[in-house]
Amino acid sequence: MNKIKKITLGAFLVLVAGGIIFPTLGHSKYPVDKLTIVVPYPTGGTTDRLARVIAPFLSKQLAVPVTIANREGGGSIVGIKAHLKNDPADGSHIVYQIEPYLSGGILKGAWKIEDFDYLGVDYWSPQSIWVKKESKYNSLEQLLQDIKTYGPKIKHGYLPNSWGLPVVALLKERIGAEAKGIPYQGGGPQRMALLAGDIDFIVSELFGTRASAEADLRPICIFEKARMAIYPEVPTINEVMQKMGLKPMPIVSNFRFYLVKKGFKQKYPDRWDMLVKALEKASADPEYRTILSKQKLEATWKGPADCEKAVAESYQYCEKFKEFFKF
Repeated sequence: MNKIKKITLGAFLVLVAGGIIFPTLGHSKYPVDKLTIVVPYPTGGTTDRLARVIAPFLSKQLAVPVTIANREGGGSIVGIKAHLKNDPADGSHIVYQIEPYLSGGILKGAWKIEDFDYLGVDYWSPQSIWVKKESKYNSLEQLLQDIKTYGPKIKHGYLPNSWGLPVVALLKERIGAEAKGIPYQGGGPQRMALLAGDIDFIVSELFGTRASAEADLRPICIFEKARMAIYPEVPTINEVMQKMGLKPMPIVSNFRFYLVKKGFKQKYPDRWDMLVKALEKASADPEYRTILSKQKLEATWKGPADCEKAVAESYQYCEKFKEFFKF
């Protein structure tokens, strides 16, 4: 009997080392051979890395293998159009997408917002305004006052197709003046320009900027509904707007979320429910969250209704400022 137990244990360890995930006791097996997460961006990018980090945790919940398929090109258009055209609507394929790039595809006529069902958001990084550590601007109020006084002499760096220009345009609606925008191809060059003093501030997503430049930069406001535990001293954008007697700003964010072509939810409601629950549990797994935390990233979970609402609200602002979103 001991010999049999040793052989069985040895075989189990070999299979685990080979990447085979066994059903967890009490978990129902997801009724497909494997789940493919379609990432419509290149290997090695943030979206790809996040998908690969969560894959084993999702596999544990579903008790089937989870693989990543990179279908890059056209700012996600190639991969998502391939999903709509070729992948079965049976829950075997889901897409991991970034907003505002889904809205970019809508603006280009590649698809409609109604072409998808929305499973949930698992990464939410609000927009924020950053200055360098030694900047004279200790508050957003000071910065906005200088923009009102000096206009284009105050400069900001932005990435094409990001929230940078729309945020500055929304602030212009409120204060009647606008800083001059300088484009940069990538967050690295944008942050280096801020450190060099070539620009005065940037609008950037919170967690990515924190992970890469917290030692040199500091946020002076965050686009969230409430102050965040990681920066309790930093006000929300609408705390500042209220203090200055200005119209509230929209809460805009870079967020990553799961979607699937229309039809799956209606045809396979049990699979839909199983997949949503598995994604939520995987995103809440302590080990998964520890991995992200070490990279100064944070996991979140917003379910299907909140995800669909967030996409719809984001699209409204993308449509309003579509001249800034060329994609």
